[in-house]
Order: sequence, then C-alpha cells, then structure tokens
Amino acid sequence: MSATPSSRLDRLTKVTAHATVLLVEDVKVAGEFYRDKLGFEVTYFDKNPSHYAYANRGEMWVHFARFADVGPAPNSVAVPPDMFDAYVYVDDVDALHAELVGRGAEIMGVVTDTEYGCREFRVRDPDGYVLAFEKVLS
Repeated sequence: MSATPSSRLDRLTKVTAHATVLLVEDVKVAGEFYRDKLGFEVTYFDKNPSHYAYANRGEMWVHFARFADVGPAPNSVAVPPDMFDAYVYVDDVDALHAELVGRGAEIMGVVTDTEYGCREFRVRDPDGYVLAFEKVLS
C-alpha cells in the first residue's frame, strides 16, 4: 500500500522560508527601492555591498546580485506584458496596495479580483521585475 500524499509530506523536513535571487543592474538602487517603495528591511553584503544584498518584509525574502556582463532577466520580457517574477501572499491586499501607492511604488493597474479566486495587484521594480501581491478569496 502506498503512502497518502499527506503522510509523505508529514515526513519531510519543514521548509520555513524562501528567497528569490534577482540579477540587477545596481544593488544599491534595488535595495533603496525595496526599502523605500516596498517597505522591506535591506542588508548589504559587508565584503562587497555593490555585488550582493538581501531584503525581507515578513517572510518574503528577495536577494539582489550584480555580475559584470549579466543584466536583469525579468519574466515579463519573455512573457509580456506582466508575467510576474514573484507571487507574494498577503493578509490584506487592499491595505498593502494603499501603502505602496503612498510610498510611490510603480503599481501596474488596479487591485483586481481574478478568475482564479484571488484579489491581487502587481508592482514593477527598477530592473523590470514584477511582484504580484495577492490574497486568496474565500
């Protein structure tokens, strides 16, 4: 008899967080945007702050890396116009939308109830990466 999916998952080590690594043109510019426009805490790599930094807001983590001759690679370039690079679950999408508008973030469109049962909006960062913020509708 094979194990049920839930019993297999019960045996796995719990994953507690995730970080997406984004290739950026300028680590400082990316960090300032995520701090000032999105409300993240930002930490620059001490030994080479122009090469690497990481930012978090709650359990949403994003890292920024810069390499010579390698630029940003947003999904929306391959799948226009607004394929997201990160999909972020929040507890109050409308409150977050209002906050980010007040911070001057580049909001893409309005908060929308989707056909797949979510309420969401999207933000584009200075390197063209799209973050979708959503709340599952009950």
